[in-house]
Amino acid sequence: MLMMATFASRAWAGRNDLQLLNLCPLTPSTLASKTPECSWVHRQADGSIGATDPVVPDGQGRGDFRSLMSELGVVLAPRIPVVADTAGFGGFQLSGELGLTEISNNRRFWNGVEGVSATNPNATRPDAMLTTVGVFVRKGLWLPVPAVELGFGAVHLLDSQLVAWQSYAKFAIHEGFHDWPVPSFAVRGAVSYLTGTDQVTMTTTSLDLLISKRFGLLKTARLEPFVGWGMISIFAHSGILDATPSCDATTAPLGNNPGTPYCPSTPTGKSNDFNANFRFPGQNSITRYRLFVGFKIKFAVAFFAAQYEAYFAGSTRDGSTFSAKDQSGTQNALSLSTGLDF
Repeated sequence: MLMMATFASRAWAGRNDLQLLNLCPLTPSTLASKTPECSWVHRQADGSIGATDPVVPDGQGRGDFRSLMSELGVVLAPRIPVVADTAGFGGFQLSGELGLTEISNNRRFWNGVEGVSATNPNATRPDAMLTTVGVFVRKGLWLPVPAVELGFGAVHLLDSQLVAWQSYAKFAIHEGFHDWPVPSFAVRGAVSYLTGTDQVTMTTTSLDLLISKRFGLLKTARLEPFVGWGMISIFAHSGILDATPSCDATTAPLGNNPGTPYCPSTPTGKSNDFNANFRFPGQNSITRYRLFVGFKIKFAVAFFAAQYEAYFAGSTRDGSTFSAKDQSGTQNALSLSTGLDF
């Protein structure tokens, strides 16, 4: 599934793929047809788009972009339902993982996906919970210092081509001593890089503190509850977007599309349609905080783990001249993991 999502043709798009142009409200164009188009496009009297009047997202659009990246960043953030103890320098774990993450699907910033109709955004909305599937490999190490664990994997957002490639490193400050009434304590750092779209580049980092305690269960299994706190930072940058997608500036003659209502009927429309290309302005990193709690049960070499996470609503504001505020809501998430733990 992950391979198919990564290498599938760009002609196919799932309802959860990004379509950031949907964040632009539609208004009747100044063309004779009055066909609705992005309100950030400003045409001259002859219908052409002037180079001196570029397409620039307004304040609402910049805020919607930041808020969408915040909630999508949480959906694809490193979650990693593992305990504070490392696998040990001889340990190895292979797992499959399922994630369910709540989003503010009725907020306007979630218009920016393929499944939402640009002309009637209230008719179709994304699901309130987005589903991800993933695979991970984890290995304990002795070097460079004891009590280190590394992990690598990938997470795919269903009904999309989006794949987040993830890795983490965990350092157990205190582990073992399981007969003592003290928990294990660890620090974990992780990074996630998004692929499968040319609409944005997104990198998400996380830093977590977690504690866990191991207990015997009926002398045949092992139960390890854990709890933690973390911070994630989302770095999202817009790709180049076409504000007039129905007008092709590269078709003959010189990009003129006389039969398309989005384009002028005279040659003045031609290749100047390239002036409709734009990006959302660059923004500072988006910060979100989370609390999580879970457990792991191991029987022989098989294990099952579950983790609940609560992400507090976003509130950071971009520090650039065109300030945009993160208006994301509180997000709840559930992560399930199962596999082999040697």
